Amino acid sequence: MANICITPSCGKPSTLRCPVCLKMGITTSFFCSQDCFKQFWKTHKAVHVPCSEDTYEDDRFVGYKFTGQLRPGRKTPKREVKSSIEFPDYAVTGIPFSERQAKSSHNIVVLDDDEIECMRVSGKLAREVLEEAVNAADVGVTTDEIDRVAHEACIERECYPSPLNYFNFPKSCCTSVNEVICHGIPDMRPLQMVIFKY
Repeated sequence: MANICITPSCGKPSTLRCPVCLKMGITTSFFCSQDCFKQFWKTHKAVHVPCSEDTYEDDRFVGYKFTGQLRPGRKTPKREVKSSIEFPDYAVTGIPFSERQAKSSHNIVVLDDDEIECMRVSGKLAREVLEEAVNAADVGVTTDEIDRVAHEACIERECYPSPLNYFNFPKSCCTSVNEVICHGIPDMRPLQMVIFKY
């Protein structure tokens, strides 16, 4: 597979490498020409600045046009679920086969009394887990810590954290901060107090 120039709006096959990135072990910086390299240098050189834990940046996002000041933070490994808990079909593969099958059948499912009671219990458990996650949220707390609280609350209740591995989502809850409108992945960035002026 050919490497592509990372200069925004270029996309040409590339073989030239940034010499600073090579020294630092950054392997994703390719350019098609010296002109593209020079044109993108002011933005690209930001990947050469060492990052602390709370300012970690993933070099896969170099050149990505973010809409605000929020950037991806360092993520911890996926949390484990004990084997005594019933796993959904997507827990291993990331693909919700039963959901896809239900959508393609075009049948309306009518629940019986036992299934309705199961839904009530599920809703109650979900509410309890969400309350624990909300109570953990505060200035200075990382979204990864909120994920840990939500994950452990699910495990304590013998239930599977439904976002975990759903279409390969790596965490047990979503934490959408500021301009991240949905499916924010919890990371090691602490929450901050931000006052918006309108």
